[in-house]
Amino acid sequence: MDKDIAAFAALAEKALGKTGAADLPGAGAAGGLGFAFSAFLDAALKPGIDLVLDLLSIDDALQTADVLITGEGRMDEQTAMGKAPVGIAQRAKRQNPRAAAIAFCGCALPGAIAVNDQGIDAYFPILHQPGTVEEAMKPDVTERNLWQTALQVLRLLNIR
Repeated sequence: MDKDIAAFAALAEKALGKTGAADLPGAGAAGGLGFAFSAFLDAALKPGIDLVLDLLSIDDALQTADVLITGEGRMDEQTAMGKAPVGIAQRAKRQNPRAAAIAFCGCALPGAIAVNDQGIDAYFPILHQPGTVEEAMKPDVTERNLWQTALQVLRLLNIR
């Protein structure tokens, strides 16, 4: 499939007289919509997290924040490649390099450690005992697990 996608991109670029659209960061996002928008519509690509954070005008709040708390259902190496938790952590570090960036996650795969090099100071999976995915995703179980983990992290930071 990767070969077919690359062949399509090369054909499209040749037909349009363009080069490099397939190599732009974000070109493969959302099933290749980034490539399509760039190649066919001459759109400029911008990370979605930056659009959202700009719309929220969050920079002022981040300048004075001591702690940023973010999260994701499953943290892995893809999280480090510009997903929302890393995007907001990087923005927070630009606004206030001293702020601690903490992430909570449902689970963390071995590749999640890459987020530590991308602005997240520490991440904490919220599962406390073995169980099924279905059980872990029940709202009351998720709430209890998140509350328990967050309480312990905030105690460590002496924030209550």
